[in-house]
Amino acid sequence: MEKRISFKQYKLIDLMLFCFILVAFENIVLKAARVFASQSYFISIVSALVCIVYARWSAWAALHAVLGGAVYCVAIGATKQQCLIYCLGNLLSLACIPVMAKIKIGTKKPSVVSCIAFAILVSILMQVGRGLVAFVLTGKIGYVLTFITSDSLSTVFAVIVVLIARNLDGVLEDQKKYLLRLEEEKKKNEEAFDES
Repeated sequence: MEKRISFKQYKLIDLMLFCFILVAFENIVLKAARVFASQSYFISIVSALVCIVYARWSAWAALHAVLGGAVYCVAIGATKQQCLIYCLGNLLSLACIPVMAKIKIGTKKPSVVSCIAFAILVSILMQVGRGLVAFVLTGKIGYVLTFITSDSLSTVFAVIVVLIARNLDGVLEDQKKYLLRLEEEKKKNEEAFDES
């Protein structure tokens, strides 16, 4: 007899898997970035992975946004203030949730334009969020622009990753809808097999 996991177990496993991917790959990227430490730009996978988790689980991606900020802060030996900036700032990306349904993110295969817009939106919201938290903590408004310009390569990377994920079945799809679709397809295949 086939043992099946519950939806809650599936959700937990999926969210934890993306946490693991985020921590592992962000650490690799940060170690590689040390080679180019003199550059004023850096790249991060956080916004790319957070986009995917938003599409799959909506607001649960806030956990990954905070985790991404924490991983970065641990890697650079950040101050408490920097930790607040990155962890709290990344939470502004939650503002993308009302837009997701309008641009059909979380559906079987969203359009290329929707994917590009979504990746840019999430990345910019995270960067602006960091800048706003930095402004609140320091009183320097210039931080908003600094975060956007220094993290622009991460936005480009997020767009590329989301466009690739768009072509992988179920990766950018709301997981409840995805599992229901798979179940429906399985039943149709079984019925077709029985009839033959």
